[in-house]
Amino acid sequence: MTLSVSRAALALLTIVVLAAPPAEAAKPVGKAPAKAVDDKARALELEAEIARRTQAYRQRLSRRQIAGDDTESRFEPYLAAFRRKIACSASQHYPKTARGKVYGEMIVTVSILADGSLENARIERGSGHKLLDDGALNIARQAAPFAPFPPEIRRDTEALDITRTWTFTYTESAAESADDPCA
Repeated sequence: MTLSVSRAALALLTIVVLAAPPAEAAKPVGKAPAKAVDDKARALELEAEIARRTQAYRQRLSRRQIAGDDTESRFEPYLAAFRRKIACSASQHYPKTARGKVYGEMIVTVSILADGSLENARIERGSGHKLLDDGALNIARQAAPFAPFPPEIRRDTEALDITRTWTFTYTESAAESADDPCA
């Protein structure tokens, strides 16, 4: 078998071989191997990430979730005041276009900060009526601000997530005025 190489191919091969640096020249002199540099850079990145996460953890609020009837007794007075405030807001801010026409039940979470300000309100399970769901969020916004947390809650809680079932039903106006939650 005879190998035949054209002059152009031989010239190209010669240029490539001559242009390549010698193996010793490719190694850094007096420097750490590339893998060690990469490992050190990765270690610094991880160290910075740990510092960021630690800072974020320290800034996180101590938050309590309250749902259903399983509540510590120290929260009960605050929850009773919360329910009254929401009921009062609902009587004033129930969507006018829904009155006498649309009723339903939804699960709503209202997040309150220690100073009583509303952090967030969200629908966990909707009523099936966008008008009511949007109305419930508006009712929560209109009820804010809430009372600041009393010392027995504030000592270990910076935010409360109160999850409750909200039910909107038809009531006669005479019954509403007799049971006025805003009084």
